[in-house]
Amino acid sequence: FATVYPFESCDGSKGYLSCRRRASEDEIKASEELYRKWKLEE
Repeated sequence: FATVYPFESCDGSKGYLSCRRRASEDEIKASEELYRKWKLEE
């Protein structure tokens, strides 16, 4: 999971900041199962 935020630093330069978190084991397993189902439908 990732979220990107635009930001402006104190010197006026602009950029982006990415905030991320690691997926849980359950989230990974659910994604793998969904991917398997999609591959079977092809």
